[in-house]
Amino acid sequence: MTFLQFAFNNVKRNTRVYLAYFLSSVFTIMVFFSFAVNLFHPVIASKKGGAVELIIGQTEVAILVFSFLFVLISVSAFLKVRSKEFGILMILGMTKKQLSWLVFIENMIIGCLAIIVGIVLGLVFSKLFLMLLGNILSYESLSFYFPYKAILLTTGFFTLIFLGISALTPFIIRTNSIKNLLHGAKRANREIRFSIFQSIAAVLLLGLGYFMALSPQLYDINPLLDKIILFIENAQYTEVILTTSVVVGTYLFFSQLSIFVLSRLKRNRSFYMNKTNMLWISDLIYRIRDNARMLFLVTILSAVAFTAITGVYALSSVVKDESLKDNPFALTYTSSSSNDNEQQHINTIDEMLESYGFKYEKYKSEIIKQVSKDNQVIHIIKQSDYNNRASALGLEQVALDKEQALLVPVYVRFDPKRDKTLSQKNIALDNGEINLEVAGIAPKVIFYSGLFPNLVVVNDETYDKITNIQEKYHSYSYDIPDWLNTLEVTEKLRAKLGVGEHGKYFWSTRIEGYNLENQNKKLFLYVGFFLGAIFFLGASSFLYFRLYTDLNQEKSKYIGMSKLGLSFEEMKKVASIQIAVLFFVPYILASIHTYFAISVLQTVLYSSVLNQFLVVIGVFLVLNIIYYVSVCSRYVNYLKRFIVQ
Repeated sequence: MTFLQFAFNNVKRNTRVYLAYFLSSVFTIMVFFSFAVNLFHPVIASKKGGAVELIIGQTEVAILVFSFLFVLISVSAFLKVRSKEFGILMILGMTKKQLSWLVFIENMIIGCLAIIVGIVLGLVFSKLFLMLLGNILSYESLSFYFPYKAILLTTGFFTLIFLGISALTPFIIRTNSIKNLLHGAKRANREIRFSIFQSIAAVLLLGLGYFMALSPQLYDINPLLDKIILFIENAQYTEVILTTSVVVGTYLFFSQLSIFVLSRLKRNRSFYMNKTNMLWISDLIYRIRDNARMLFLVTILSAVAFTAITGVYALSSVVKDESLKDNPFALTYTSSSSNDNEQQHINTIDEMLESYGFKYEKYKSEIIKQVSKDNQVIHIIKQSDYNNRASALGLEQVALDKEQALLVPVYVRFDPKRDKTLSQKNIALDNGEINLEVAGIAPKVIFYSGLFPNLVVVNDETYDKITNIQEKYHSYSYDIPDWLNTLEVTEKLRAKLGVGEHGKYFWSTRIEGYNLENQNKKLFLYVGFFLGAIFFLGASSFLYFRLYTDLNQEKSKYIGMSKLGLSFEEMKKVASIQIAVLFFVPYILASIHTYFAISVLQTVLYSSVLNQFLVVIGVFLVLNIIYYVSVCSRYVNYLKRFIVQ
């Protein structure tokens, strides 16, 4: 038998151990290759520097970074499983150099097979991925082509990853002591020690992270809390503090707090001594201690996956609602007093809409621009024009006295506590000649987001008295019920009116913003789904690796307990509870992390994403249950062979 055949036979004999690693690598390579096919498609490549190229390119980088870490951790786990085998080989005369070369060849065999299978599967599904991307970007078709660049890129990068990790294996295997290799992954159970202070720190750090995530939603509970929240939000590196506190708190949760809780269960003698509770509790303490880093890593990866998919799903679900908020009217044309073509442009818009058969209502408003003594820009609209728009938008009409003013938000996501223009109590016009008291704040934008900052509604008589006028605008807004079908007419109008002449006229349509946002959000959903799937699959694989790393030690333990009279049903119950804890505690903690993470997203969107969160968590729960049942049944059936009947 040649050395290469010996290495190949080693891979075949360890198929059960390497299977999850191989399949996870294949899926990751397939996704990377599929995105590369998209990236190098002639249609996408012709739009250099576009959002599609940027998003897919960044996704490829994220997959490569994850792949390197995934392969490194996986190989490290496998080498620990086989350390006893390596010790025997060294006793039989294998040198350290030969052992390193053996492991290098084995890793490259698995890596090359994964690259080949991943690329082949990517080619099989490449047309489907191109169809999905074409649908997202509203392209007529992204035809299939032979992606030689994608094949070279995928082969090159992943060959480098597997070569690099394989080259590091001599540093992972501790070959200085054959005795340590023969011990394998098995370590004597020492007395469990934990720190009460670190357990409390875990609770405090997680609590701090959750509080910081929820802080924008906790205004107006009491003045002291408001000050604390404002201090947190204005502090530098808030996101770094939040993330660090949750990450460190999660690690302490597994390394300290979970041990503390299980130790407390041991002190409850009536519960601890009941049937098989003593077996799974006492053994679980050691398993969690030995697997704390793995459980921490699984939790963080799962939380990233849940948050990414929930976030992109929520963003793609609210595109239409966001467009309606950002652009209350389907089309808004605004002209300054220096524009001589105003009426001609309005006639063009009217005629174009009518020629396409669109029904519409047109609302005209006049806005005055002033610059105060302190160089603050103020835009003023009279009450009658505001009420005309408010009626079209289903808002309450206002009745202002001559000494009153109403503030109108310029952005959809406004907050009077943070926006200085909305926290004004008094408004001075005409350089202090007219002083008005703020009567309130309008509930929403009445033009489109960003147009006319610091907009003030005043009584019609007050408006007529204003003399200090820097600029006067006429704004025409069109309410078009069938706005989703206005893309073609908008393109025709762009060809006739242009994009607008700065300072003279400018115009915006809802359909253009909606299409752009819809494409971007769908693209994020597209890449976010696969990134989340890769992270979740990686996290699940780590659990699988660890279970089979401990399998030989568990086999010896259950053989001993079966000799003492442990039945198969009792053994199954003990093993099932332990595996369930290892599977579902990281899932539950990751779900909690995700809930508070999306709380931040809710404050940005100003709409609930709870339904999207529940859908994503529910889907992953089903996948987790299926994976748990599969792994647990195989694990228990393997141990069953060694039970003394």
